[in-house]
Amino acid sequence: MQIFKKNEFWLLIFSIGLLYWLFNPSVLMTLVMIVPLLLATSAKK
Repeated sequence: MQIFKKNEFWLLIFSIGLLYWLFNPSVLMTLVMIVPLLLATSAKK
């Protein structure tokens, strides 16, 4: 569970989601992508 506390992990998920969203834009994906970004900013190094 240590990996979930690293903000690099959440930013990686966000960037993968961003690439997917560029080719398949939708409102639901936009809301889903906000979550890893918030977790990345709140996670401690």
